[in-house]
Amino acid sequence: MVDNRERSIVRSALWAAGGDALGWITELARDGTVEARSGVDYVTEPIDWRRYIGGRSGVRVFLPAGTYSDDTQLRLAVCRAIRGNGVFDAEAFARVELTVWPSYALGAGRGTKAAAQNLSKRGVNWFSNFFEKGSEYVTAGGNGAAMRVQPHVWVASAERQIEMHTAVLSDALITHGHPHGFAGAYLHALFLADAINGNLSAPTKFYDFVDAFADIPDRIEANRELAAFWRPAWEQATGISLTKALSSVAAEISKDLDSIMPLLESGDPLQYVEILERLGCLSDRYRGSGLKTAVAASALAHLYQDDVEGALVAAANVTASDTDTIATMAGAIMGACTRAEFRWAVQDREYIVSEASRLAKISAGSQQDSFAYPDLARWQPPQNQSDAIGIFNDRLALVGLGEVGPVGEEYVTDDSVWQWMRLNFGQTILVKRRTKIRTLVEASSMPAGRQAARVAKIAPNDGLTSRRNQLSIEKRKSADISPKEGQSSHEMSLFKNGSFIDKITEEVIGSNFDDNVTGKMFNACIDHFKSIEAATSFAAIIAKAKLNSNRRRAK
Repeated sequence: MVDNRERSIVRSALWAAGGDALGWITELARDGTVEARSGVDYVTEPIDWRRYIGGRSGVRVFLPAGTYSDDTQLRLAVCRAIRGNGVFDAEAFARVELTVWPSYALGAGRGTKAAAQNLSKRGVNWFSNFFEKGSEYVTAGGNGAAMRVQPHVWVASAERQIEMHTAVLSDALITHGHPHGFAGAYLHALFLADAINGNLSAPTKFYDFVDAFADIPDRIEANRELAAFWRPAWEQATGISLTKALSSVAAEISKDLDSIMPLLESGDPLQYVEILERLGCLSDRYRGSGLKTAVAASALAHLYQDDVEGALVAAANVTASDTDTIATMAGAIMGACTRAEFRWAVQDREYIVSEASRLAKISAGSQQDSFAYPDLARWQPPQNQSDAIGIFNDRLALVGLGEVGPVGEEYVTDDSVWQWMRLNFGQTILVKRRTKIRTLVEASSMPAGRQAARVAKIAPNDGLTSRRNQLSIEKRKSADISPKEGQSSHEMSLFKNGSFIDKITEEVIGSNFDDNVTGKMFNACIDHFKSIEAATSFAAIIAKAKLNSNRRRAK
């Protein structure tokens, strides 16, 4: 039997995906663009359309009605990274989900792509992703985090709201280091949590949620890695205290609320465009702001109340705004409150429902299954977009996530192919691969456990399957990272759970940099990796953490 909370969460997930699918048709459209893509100049529901992907050397692909973009892709990735007990596995999300995602990303933002690329480097942890190439972490204030954090709200029971707040921030801070990015994600989570409880937030409550920004430092302190490493590193990089930065951004958005409050209180849906104008969401500077998008989505929800379809259609047709992200965030909020059944076409509906239901059951106290990621101690992210698809046991596979089977036509470029494929747990992706697949995927790069029906076995092609035999014994031995004899049971457990380097970092920080613990963990790193590069990376991480800790004490 489906209870009311589960029904609310499933509708939230479906309407969020529907808003994304509808708004993506019109995203960044100019005069005539929407009609060229879809054959209509005003969209009222998801329909078939075409779009160029892959940049200047890309291809024009057919997108079936309901195809969603990176908003829903990353939301589903967050769902998978939430374990069966409700705990968010930030490391698995950062090191596997985000590093594999570029191979199938649709409509990806610059900040999130830069974050994903940096995470593929050695020595970069989820709590230390201070990237600079392409864009800069501390200036990343887009809505790429806010659009994906809904699963943390869905999975949180009434008794676990504080933990939910910390999980939202842990997630957002992996990719977005500007308060517009991570405070925007936090604000959207507060709006959505209110909606899950059956309330569309009244305009006056908007101010209360902004006041809650003052709680963010405490929520960050609740996570050891964020408190010991991220916060002091962030304050050093920005030259401002976190508390002061949040106070400043709260004052900024409160001023925006003062400007739009008369329009909100009017309850007139026709005021939506003017609200976007006053927030700056029609300008290049703030169109993709996480903070302003969160306010815009909640304002839209308030103006349209229970007319969720009308709200998403309105969002999708203001083409100067961030159509898909406002629509997906408004859809999540309104879907949680509405009694309207979701009737639109949407890609992977069954999988979306299954993940939403799983999280709803966890929030009700039921232990659920977990996605079994590869062993993070042995995991190696794909080094480029085209090499994420390889051969595993004579089948096509997407590293990190599982086997795939072709379900659509191929779009060929110079040396690559874009092709629709379905992962064996039910998600459909348009993935980029090489024309001739030469990558052999090792078992250490594949998940196990919670998987759906297997995809059809692929036929041998171009002699690729025989290449498996070329893997040498020496290569297999070099990948062996089993603990050595004589190690304690505690040290041995470090090899079995998550990333080894993250675990030993936690040990040192948790001991307050005790000399004995630091020395033991450094030796463990050397024995484990047998690599000067790894030992140097570990030493640098510990040095940064201790220096930042000392600076904080000196203040």
